[in-house]
Amino acid sequence: MTAYDQVKVWEIDEIQPRPPRPSRPSRPRGPARADRRSLRSEDKREKAERRERAERNERLWVWARLSVVVSLSAAVLWWPYGRSCGVGLAAYVAATAMIIVGGLWVVVCTWTCRMGRAHAIAMLVALWGVGLIGAEVLPRIGYAAQSAAWLCGAAPRGTP
Repeated sequence: MTAYDQVKVWEIDEIQPRPPRPSRPSRPRGPARADRRSLRSEDKREKAERRERAERNERLWVWARLSVVVSLSAAVLWWPYGRSCGVGLAAYVAATAMIIVGGLWVVVCTWTCRMGRAHAIAMLVALWGVGLIGAEVLPRIGYAAQSAAWLCGAAPRGTP
């Protein structure tokens, strides 16, 4: 006999019987069976209506969030302050970062609600925010043809 056959992995001595289940309490006597069925169907209808109402409200809130983020991404084109350097640049980059954050927030909301068109719009808004930040950051890190400075009065990177 091989060693593999001699090894005992587990041992079942005896099967223990399950403890008895507690008895169910008796049902209260109420309306007739047909009446209970109609009450159940009414309850099901009410639950379905509440669920539909909740889904509709959730979809409306998702569209409201998307409209706020789209409004911010459109309004940033008319940025009223200087954004060439300094605090104005920092505020502009923070505003465009909020476009990205808001776009990603709506992307998650639309994904969970299974809203395809809104999801695509939210993804485009988030990409728009990435493009806006890229347009400001790339010249300052020396990646673009024209260089720019982060701070006002400082020489752009790569200039003597």
